[in-house]
Amino acid sequence: MRPHNTKVHKNNIPFPTFSNTRRDFIKMCSAASVGGVSSLLFPQASEARNSLESLKMRASQDVTDELFWAFVRLQFVLKPGLIYMNTGTEGSMPRCMLYSLSKYFREFTKNPWDAIIESDLFRHSMIETRTKVAEFLGANIDEIVLTTNTTEGMSFTANGLDLQEGDEVLTTLHEHDGGLCCWYILKDRRNVTVTPLELPSPPESEDEIIALFEDAITPQTKVMSFCHINWTTGLRMPVKELCQLARDHGIISVVDGAHAIGMLNFDLHELGCDFYACSPHKWLNAPPGTGVLYMREDAQDLLWPTVTEGYSVIKRGALALQVRGQQCTPVYACMNDAIDFQNAIGKDKIENRILALNTYLKNKIIENWGEEKIFTPTDEELSSGLVSFNPSEDPFDEERKLSEISQRLRDDYGIIIRTVWFKDKHSDTKYTRALRVSTHIFNNKSEIERLNSALQSIIATI
Repeated sequence: MRPHNTKVHKNNIPFPTFSNTRRDFIKMCSAASVGGVSSLLFPQASEARNSLESLKMRASQDVTDELFWAFVRLQFVLKPGLIYMNTGTEGSMPRCMLYSLSKYFREFTKNPWDAIIESDLFRHSMIETRTKVAEFLGANIDEIVLTTNTTEGMSFTANGLDLQEGDEVLTTLHEHDGGLCCWYILKDRRNVTVTPLELPSPPESEDEIIALFEDAITPQTKVMSFCHINWTTGLRMPVKELCQLARDHGIISVVDGAHAIGMLNFDLHELGCDFYACSPHKWLNAPPGTGVLYMREDAQDLLWPTVTEGYSVIKRGALALQVRGQQCTPVYACMNDAIDFQNAIGKDKIENRILALNTYLKNKIIENWGEEKIFTPTDEELSSGLVSFNPSEDPFDEERKLSEISQRLRDDYGIIIRTVWFKDKHSDTKYTRALRVSTHIFNNKSEIERLNSALQSIIATI
């Protein structure tokens, strides 16, 4: 474990300080785009393009400069003065995407029939969007299904696998209900065994997590299903190693990747998973109701399509699931713009920024309440953009207190976070309760300091 007083992030880049001077702010706004500040408030087609070009230009320079990240913040339509730290639940679209959303609906509405029949962007196969998503995630278009969220992708997978009575699914106690309920349906419907493993908060190392799964494998184990990033604590699981473990034992790997897309720079082919479901509406900041299911080409014959209108022609594969009636294709088209926005900055730069803010927040929590109050790993290899902690003496009996803290942060300070709950052990009679904070590219060090100050003030009065 690395020291908790670390003040640097990935690649040993020092965490910069933020200048709030009037001079710097005017400089940032005047250079916001070719069209000026007005283009940030009311973006049109040319101004949306200029905004992306300005992002590319600035990102090619020094992204450790807080003025760059303040410029990024101006691209979003978050309420002025609001400190939004709950991207783990829902992201926020940038301004240029709002323009695109309106444009796509106008284009669709002008001639819906041509949009449905002829457009690679709007017809049911959504070739243009699936191609771009595949490139962004390191996959092939024939491996990509556009869904509404992670839950739908996980359900498509679980219900499509030919699991029978006695077959076992290994998962963890930290899996989200969206990735658990699909397996419990099979438990009740087909008498499939579901085994949630006990995962410590936090674990000591990647090896501890891998050994936990390896020791639990039996001849009946047919599926390993786990999060890329746990929604409870922000733990980043060793996905590549776990998928290799599954493959070595002839086990199907299913990954709940709700939080990873838009947060981490990863390649699905390199991860080696069979199925991967994720939610671009979170950290990729795509519109609500956008999801992706990846189906590895060699694993597609394992999956029956459960919702499709193409089965008479297309028996298996991603396209069989993609062709499932009219969908809100103008909304899915915005995923192209979400990807363009991230690519303009750079996936590595975004990941580094998120983890740097995450590290800074952890250090503040540890300074104020101690390391034992954090449930999130401090090792960067196991870290993400989520921090989970409880400053109370008894984390099992503080549901009402934490809810009050969260509500007062919102009402009195304009800071949005959330509470979470989980069990580490089957024998736990109560849930561990925690505050969960998300750090994204529209957040900054100053906001973390304001959160820290507000928490101290609120806790002192409860």
